[in-house]
Amino acid sequence: MEILGKVIKENKITKIKKINFEISSIANIEPLSIEFYYNFLAKDNKALKNAKLLFKKTKMKAKCKDCNKISEMEDIFLTHCLNCSSKNIRVVKSDEIKILSIET
Repeated sequence: MEILGKVIKENKITKIKKINFEISSIANIEPLSIEFYYNFLAKDNKALKNAKLLFKKTKMKAKCKDCNKISEMEDIFLTHCLNCSSKNIRVVKSDEIKILSIET
């Protein structure tokens, strides 16, 4: 809400119609929870009230330290590189939640 408040103020927005979010497939929060809290916090804010929230799920990404390939991973318990089978991998994008765009 702090980010949205800043955007509203800086751009002199009077009404937000839609907010597009990107959520990692392994994020520890569900879209319904975001909607619930958003609606609760936005109920007295004319610019934010009744905005439609849309969510796009993304896959976790891991980078192999041996072949340098970045792979999208379906399984959070995958322990090897999908390209070279090395076990020398690290997560580079995991539980992010971010605002992609705001429509007025």
